[in-house]
Amino acid sequence: MGVYDYKNLTTEDSKALFADAMAITLYSYHNLDNGFAAGYQQYGFGLGLPATLVQALIGSGTSQGVIPGIPWNPDSEKAALDAVQKAGWTPISASTLDYGGKVDARGTFFGEKAGYTSAQVEVLGKYDDAGKLLEIGIAFRGTSGPRENLILDSIGDVINDLLAAFGPADYAKNYAGQAFGDLLGKVAAYASAQGLSGQDVLVSGHSLGGLAVNSMADLSNNSWAGFYKDANYVAYASPTQSSGDKVLNIGYENDPVYRALDGSSFNLSSLGVHDQPHASSADNIVSFNDHYASTLWNILPFSILNLPTWISHLPTGYGDGMGRILESKFYDLTTRDSTIIVANLSDPARANTWVQDLNRNAETHKGSTFIIGSDNDDLIQGGRGNDYLEGRAGNDTFRDGGGYNILLGGKGFNTLDLQQSLKNVEVANDGAGTLYIRDGQGGISMTRDMGAVVSKESYLWILSKDVTHSVTDQGLLAGRDLTAYAASLKGDAGANLLKAGDGGKWLFGLDGNDHLIGGKGNDVLVGGAGNDLLEAGGGRNTFLFDGDFGQDRIVGYQSSDKLVFMGVEGVNGQYNYLDHAKAVGSDTLLTFGDNSVTLVGVGLGSLSADGIVIT
Repeated sequence: MGVYDYKNLTTEDSKALFADAMAITLYSYHNLDNGFAAGYQQYGFGLGLPATLVQALIGSGTSQGVIPGIPWNPDSEKAALDAVQKAGWTPISASTLDYGGKVDARGTFFGEKAGYTSAQVEVLGKYDDAGKLLEIGIAFRGTSGPRENLILDSIGDVINDLLAAFGPADYAKNYAGQAFGDLLGKVAAYASAQGLSGQDVLVSGHSLGGLAVNSMADLSNNSWAGFYKDANYVAYASPTQSSGDKVLNIGYENDPVYRALDGSSFNLSSLGVHDQPHASSADNIVSFNDHYASTLWNILPFSILNLPTWISHLPTGYGDGMGRILESKFYDLTTRDSTIIVANLSDPARANTWVQDLNRNAETHKGSTFIIGSDNDDLIQGGRGNDYLEGRAGNDTFRDGGGYNILLGGKGFNTLDLQQSLKNVEVANDGAGTLYIRDGQGGISMTRDMGAVVSKESYLWILSKDVTHSVTDQGLLAGRDLTAYAASLKGDAGANLLKAGDGGKWLFGLDGNDHLIGGKGNDVLVGGAGNDLLEAGGGRNTFLFDGDFGQDRIVGYQSSDKLVFMGVEGVNGQYNYLDHAKAVGSDTLLTFGDNSVTLVGVGLGSLSADGIVIT
């Protein structure tokens, strides 16, 4: 599954559709917010805010502000066109569509009826190498206008926003038909003439443009001869949500515009917290930017009337942050309502701000938390629950507060900060690139791509200091002091027989169909890929399963043992073991996607939630 999965498409098809929707949505703005985005990244949202605002107006040598004609600004229009063409899309002209309505020099189409003339939309096509039209993209622009008429057009859009919120009734629902009824009819006729159907049309938009997407979806069954009823609809940061599952509504929960209206109307929650779930919406994605991170900025109530909160609404913040979710190694583990924290800090704030789940302005987050870094040097901190932390590029530093976690450092030299003495944890190395850190409460973190581990050690009896240990094949090395890894036995790609003996050990089967036999101590058995047989030999054992682990069996399981499932497919937000367990004769079968564990001779009634961890 995945947070952007849509219409029962395969995950890869859903990801491709989402990427296309984002590409044409960003093009619809023609880099209009580029100056602010570049200024924010360079100067931030604190003391650097004045410089950010100046760059938003006049741009720089690398960005264009909203004031046109600044000679040192780059050609942002060319950059916008290059980007959308790189994604495979080309604008379709009014003459090609035989359309006589208002169009500007960029090829942007404007609203048709009085009261809607500030509305703007792009129509694009995707072609094969022979020039045959394969798909059509329709991208509605949000509240803004071209730089030449930014103020007047934006005022018109704001009036549309207010009418959608306060009435008349069904104003929001009918918006797309009123603004672009003739144009959408021309597009449908052109698509049909090219042998396309509604299924070959992608409709997207951001903010007011997202409202237009939801409006078009609502109208699609009974308008334009039903041509668009099976089109694909992806809306970003829309204040409204269409009923049913026709639209994929995506937004940051700390975006004050996203889901501001209760479906399509205004209520008191529209002014503040409006984190009510909708069937078509992703509910728990956070843009961890300077505003969200700051205690000072969050003294003021979260509200659509609180202008600083609008930093979470910028189209560029969606393009970058949502794109990193799409590229995440954890994507397949996410669901529509997963808690996902995306690092969007400015350069000044990133150096001393930990990206974490602060759970501000929202309903209490539940389930596992996914935190995705940037391609710079990030500070990433998990909580006491079960976390998935991903650094991407850059030299990242990780912390975690306990639980069962997977930490992927990514490219660069990455550091794990334990915040406690090495004496309080057990560190095992599977010999295949993964370190396992088990804390005093039994929680386990699986880590990859860590170059160093920092511990806090006593110093001069009453003081403590941070000690940096290099990760080596033999152990953790600090100067000349080597801390050996926990006792372990490791398999290889073949079928291995590993036996723990009397002392507590870590058994790593790795690939192949392995037979792992625990001893009298407290062992950790990690079968790895393949169909493995795991035997408990006594003690309090942990059986750990991650990824695509195969069809495994456990013999000798006792209620004092613990079953841990980390990063396995098929969880889909269901963390109760009863959602995955069933009795098969005298055994119990636990199923996760195409993988399973059979507890031989163990009845379903013998299991308890305390003994099973699902992340």
